[in-house]
Formats: sequence, structure tokens, C-alpha cells
Amino acid sequence: MKILLVGFGNPYRRDDGLGIKLLDLINYNVEKMKVQELTFDMAETVKDYDMVIFVDASLEGDEISFRKIQEEPTFSPLTHHTPCEELLSWTRVLYGKTPEFYLLSIRGYDFDFGEELSDKAKENLEKALEFIKGFLESIS
Repeated sequence: MKILLVGFGNPYRRDDGLGIKLLDLINYNVEKMKVQELTFDMAETVKDYDMVIFVDASLEGDEISFRKIQEEPTFSPLTHHTPCEELLSWTRVLYGKTPEFYLLSIRGYDFDFGEELSDKAKENLEKALEFIKGFLESIS
């Protein structure tokens, strides 16, 4: 199975960089991609994978959450950010491919300028790392 991990966020806005920092800790045989935000043109890249796991910081909710992404055929012309659901739709429409998409959200607390994670975010990052290791082992 060909797997891509996509960490996204801004590593210069403290906890917003959680998704990118998690990718630095993963030592599995998967491909990784770090981006500041998702864009529709990423469909060209993700079409070649069986599974794509997106990792991002969240402003609220549980310490970590993991869910399968279902296609949502919407179009957001006035935003720079493309939701995972819309990217899946673009991938199907443009390339006839529907890889499995998942989103791992890691709760962040401090999104001010800086590169250091908050203490609570560091704890959540460790939980996310243990989760993703277990998930990757379970599907290999």
C-alpha cells in the first residue's frame, strides 16, 4: 500500500506547526509532504497514493482525533484553504482516483508567533505519535 502523510500548518505560529512537527518524528516507510495549507492542485500529487493521512493542528476538541474523510463536492473560490473533503472530490473529478483520506487532528492551544510548541501541545503531539505508529503498524 502506498501511503502519503501530509503535515500542514504554519511552523512559525507555535502550535499551528503540530502537523509538520509530527512528520519529523515519523520513521516509517511512508512518503511525507509538508505544506502550509491544502490547495486543490495537490490532487495531482495525492492521486498516486492508496492512502493519504493529513495531520493538522486543531483549535478545539479532543487532544487528538482521527477520522476518515468523505468526499464533499464543494468549491471554495474565495479562500486559499481547500478542505480535505474538497481535495478528495477534486482528485476524483480530475483524475478518476479516490484514495482513502484520513485526518489526524492534534489539539493546539497557542497560535501566536514563535516556533516552540506549548506544553499541552507537546503532550498531544506525543499522543498523536503513538496513535499514528499504531495505525501504520496495523495496516502494514
